[in-house]
Amino acid sequence: MRAKYLSYGKRREPTEISDVLGVLVERASGQIDVRQGELIERWKIIAPGDWPEVSTPIGIRGQTLLVEVASGTAASLLKYQTHQLVGAIRDAFGEDLVTSVKLRVSS
Repeated sequence: MRAKYLSYGKRREPTEISDVLGVLVERASGQIDVRQGELIERWKIIAPGDWPEVSTPIGIRGQTLLVEVASGTAASLLKYQTHQLVGAIRDAFGEDLVTSVKLRVSS
């Protein structure tokens, strides 16, 4: 198998990809917040009230938690409990992880 080369920056000489890979991984990993995974993993412990039984966290975009709910009825009920959920998440992970919740009814 032949090594693949990549031109990096203004240099004219080819650079081996393995030399550049560390820089790329370091840049990408700087944008990952491991607390997001912890929230999803510990959902049934952290989420208050009816949340654990009728919803599943999907992920976080910006500071908005995306949650899938089982039905429209559950969404209507949980809509009025988002303040308690955000408070529980703040208690567990700090002020800056989640500031709002967006509900999606599963199909």
